[in-house]
Amino acid sequence: MATREEQLAQAELLRIIADQLVRSAALRAGLPAAGVAAAPFAVREASEFIGEQLGVLGSPSAKKTKRKRNSRAARAGAKKMSKALKTANAKYRKKNGDLRAGRTQADIMRYAHKLRRKM
Repeated sequence: MATREEQLAQAELLRIIADQLVRSAALRAGLPAAGVAAAPFAVREASEFIGEQLGVLGSPSAKKTKRKRNSRAARAGAKKMSKALKTANAKYRKKNGDLRAGRTQADIMRYAHKLRRKM
């Protein structure tokens, strides 16, 4: 079974193809510029249909499922990292939220990982 990203890529490709088909059909039929400008409406309807057929994009039945962590260790690690990031941000940021001179986000993360390992 295709992943959600692959399904989204397929749906986008089908949208592009539908757009090109509608525009070329409108031009071949000799529609005035207003008719060609109205073509995106047909494309939107076609792409919604395609999305529903693929089970993605605009389909009410396509809901994201929340991922559950399996292990207690993963939950504990995330809690420790959260605490470490708060400490690291407090150390490397000013009161207004800007980074201190000479510091980067990488420094904050490096320091947070170091704190987490010590917890």
